[in-house]
Amino acid sequence: MDRQSQQGIFKLTVYRADGKVEDAGTWPNLFVTEGQNYLAGFQSTSPASVMNHMLVGTVSTAATYTNLVDSFGEVARVTMATRTAAVNVLTEVATFAGGLNGITSVVLREVGVTNDARSGPNGDLRSRTVYAAVTLAASDFLNISYTSTCS
Repeated sequence: MDRQSQQGIFKLTVYRADGKVEDAGTWPNLFVTEGQNYLAGFQSTSPASVMNHMLVGTVSTAATYTNLVDSFGEVARVTMATRTAAVNVLTEVATFAGGLNGITSVVLREVGVTNDARSGPNGDLRSRTVYAAVTLAASDFLNISYTSTCS
């Protein structure tokens, strides 16, 4: 049996201050062991909180099953703007603002999903992926749409 029965993708779009829209790509997701345990917990008990926060960071080391939330070079964490579920697909969307989130001129390389609004080593990490570098200016926005399929 394949260890990864939850699969997903992160789609990154950068909205530049001058109106230019850049497709930063689509990247495969890795549900880490902690995230798989969290999902399994729904079958017997309720986990402590909803995985409703997305974070971005600077670490370019490949995602592994043993990653925890403190594996990140976290620079910003936001509450997701939307979360919708249909059949076996969950779609989650978050937006990061260069100046507002204090990530101007920072080279972003990773994204993850957690269940804690506090930055740093707080919460459980559900999933993580590393992507090609994205750098935001003060008035730029990074929109991340994350779609996961449980099969």
